[in-house]
Amino acid sequence: MTNFKNVVSKLQHHYKDAKSVAVIDINGKLLYSTKNWNIKNDIKSLLASWVSNSAQSVTVDSIRYSVVQMEPERFIATNRHKKGHLIGATTPDGDKYILAQISPKAKGWFHLAYPAVARAAAMISKGTKTGFIETKVDTNGGDLAGTYEGLTKVGEIHIDPMLKAEVEAFLEWIKNPEGLASYITYYLQQNNPDVISQLAKYYDELYRLFYT
Repeated sequence: MTNFKNVVSKLQHHYKDAKSVAVIDINGKLLYSTKNWNIKNDIKSLLASWVSNSAQSVTVDSIRYSVVQMEPERFIATNRHKKGHLIGATTPDGDKYILAQISPKAKGWFHLAYPAVARAAAMISKGTKTGFIETKVDTNGGDLAGTYEGLTKVGEIHIDPMLKAEVEAFLEWIKNPEGLASYITYYLQQNNPDVISQLAKYYDELYRLFYT
């Protein structure tokens, strides 16, 4: 039997911005939760919203979150008043969910939180042997190629299925009119020098990755 507490502990050790975490079965039964999160009365409503694939917002532990992404395997929402974010992932066998409340101060949460939660969900599935890759990701303009090398085995090609899923999700976000384009347009209109500088660095890394 899976030790939910152990999996959650590993998740919080790997991704410290996951402040509260819960494991739920497909019928809405709370299997495990960190002590600082009271979500028992919100589970059925949350799962119904998730399954509907059309909800605009959800309320968990008295905090309302606006839905950003909602797919059968992925749930991403954020509180507009800087009270944190909500990330959900299903286990590969589809019979359990893991839900995490992310710190409002988390940097790069949109791209970093879901992969961590999804990996924990994979660890919950019976017979799944996977763990966290202890790799530091520089959210301040680090080398993208170096980050990828840290996620591959030396001397052989090994594509992590969770990493591949996140790349595919990133492509969907790029194509979404409310995704990357809207973020870039917003910060360009705001003339934010810090963000524009980081965007230029990322563009340079991507250009070198594909054209050199």
